[in-house]
Amino acid sequence: MNLLLSINFDLMLQAVPVLLLVAFTTWLISLAIDDVSIVDYIWSLLSLAAAATYAYHSGVESTVSLVMLLMVSIWALRLTFFLMKRGRNQPEDRRYQVIRKRNSPNFAFKSLYLIFIFQGFIAWIMSTIFVPIFDAGASAETAIVWSLWHSAGVALWLFGLLFESIADNQLHAFNQKVVKDSRTLNFGLWRYCRHPNYFGEFCIWWAWFIFAIPTASLWILLAPLIMTYLLMKFSGVGNMENGITDRRPDYQAYIDSTNTFFPWKPRVNVNGDI
Repeated sequence: MNLLLSINFDLMLQAVPVLLLVAFTTWLISLAIDDVSIVDYIWSLLSLAAAATYAYHSGVESTVSLVMLLMVSIWALRLTFFLMKRGRNQPEDRRYQVIRKRNSPNFAFKSLYLIFIFQGFIAWIMSTIFVPIFDAGASAETAIVWSLWHSAGVALWLFGLLFESIADNQLHAFNQKVVKDSRTLNFGLWRYCRHPNYFGEFCIWWAWFIFAIPTASLWILLAPLIMTYLLMKFSGVGNMENGITDRRPDYQAYIDSTNTFFPWKPRVNVNGDI
């Protein structure tokens, strides 16, 4: 049981100054452009910075460690570049405008710890899913041999990455239209659930859990559980749909017809074509 509950905390501490540096640098940029929503751009990069730090200090001595680092890198870079493309020439996200108003005056300073350091802390906690993998791969003697768990994890990760990428691109293309039949996207993957991009992210983190099962560490459960809560209750579905029917009158019909998170066939007609 001690093995199940143990984690290389010394290795985790190596990532702290790296994450703080990324958070602090991004905060300085946010002051220059007066827009704290750029913190979204670094969310996945913070996870990549932690994973890369663990890989650097442990060494990448096994296929398992190398594949883990590649998965995190591809996911992080894809998400960051997409969010930068989506946010180009856009005002500060309304979520952060609310936070800014709630914490004024002196929000410029408060945003350092309320937003940027907080994001770094969450990324550090969630990086516990990477530590057992890189720690086990620190040498050829302790490295874990590739197994069906790893293959299953990669397969689910690939599915989640494609699902999230397609959903993101569908929504971005919809929002770029000058003339729209509706204010709510309800076709493509968005026909089968109201948040397919969040569902894809959900699959990615649970894929990493499956991938890490051979480490026999209970710590690998922490990150996907936190991510599930964030996506479904905190910053994801709950936050996005709060008051949305006031801004988009047609969204109530979308709620009535479409599953919230897990994809499934629509409950009632959508666009009159079922």
